[in-house]
Amino acid sequence: MTRKRDDGDLSSISVFLPGIMEGVNLAPLPTPETPQGLHHHTTGKQIEKLLAIPQDSPDIGFMTRLLALCSLPRTDPGNRLQYVRETGPYSLVMIAGGRNKLPYGNLPRLLLAWVCTEAVKTKSRELQLGHSLAAFMRELGMMSDSGGSRADRTRLRNQIDRLFNASVQLIYETPGRKRTISSTVADETDLWWDYKSPTQDTLWQSRISLGERLFQEIIAHPVPLDMRILKAMRRSSLGLDLYMWLSYKTFSLLTPSGAKSQQLSWHQLYAQFGKDPAAAGDKGTVDNFRTDALRELRKLKLCWPTLDYETPKGFLKIRGCMPSVPPKAIGK
Repeated sequence: MTRKRDDGDLSSISVFLPGIMEGVNLAPLPTPETPQGLHHHTTGKQIEKLLAIPQDSPDIGFMTRLLALCSLPRTDPGNRLQYVRETGPYSLVMIAGGRNKLPYGNLPRLLLAWVCTEAVKTKSRELQLGHSLAAFMRELGMMSDSGGSRADRTRLRNQIDRLFNASVQLIYETPGRKRTISSTVADETDLWWDYKSPTQDTLWQSRISLGERLFQEIIAHPVPLDMRILKAMRRSSLGLDLYMWLSYKTFSLLTPSGAKSQQLSWHQLYAQFGKDPAAAGDKGTVDNFRTDALRELRKLKLCWPTLDYETPKGFLKIRGCMPSVPPKAIGK
């Protein structure tokens, strides 16, 4: 299969996964490509990265279970200082901290994946972020450290402040039980980076200390992820949410007696992952969400071929399947 011709055409990929390019208008790539253009995001480049991910030797990362089930804000919540997301018996309540607003978008998701991964691997609340901002950005898959008002470096600084100063409540509630965990995301942050000189090494490492209860939740319920997939999907908050959720959900549907399945309506899925849960009753809004979600699912299928789902009218049906990180790759 030819993945991409020299002129940027992706018709062969469209044949391989019908509908992958629905609603997508690809801008022509600059020729010759500038250094900054090497980091410019296009759907075509994202698809190529996903296709290039080998099926063995995953780059193992983690996300705590409840944050895989209850997503963060996808779009700017404005001046709201509290955010609530519910799915089944689970709820997430996030409260802005200090003089900051609520975190939103793809960067807090990448930051939390990095935090959970480091916490699981080191078994420590004290996490070292490194001597330079540029090096930390590469850990998140961010290869451009430009500093314009809308550039990655500026956005990352803003979202770091919002996320690490926020507080969270993680709630599990059934008719006979209610369990609540309250925690700051970070009890302490000590950042030495020079945001004007991101490549400059500092004498001291930047670090954070996770909130104790959040740390315990991360250690108790880690969901394995492939960081290569997260980084390839990093421009799509919805794609990141679906990947993290499906990593937990599809594996939980594997049982000793075989793979089970679960069917959810698009209204249910919008209430769980949509921008405004209150709009889950609006057909047009949900239809648009369905189109976006199916596009992201097709992308995930490129690098996670065992992902098993169907789309009966009005529903998404998922089946238990081998996760993108095979259990044998995790070991103990």
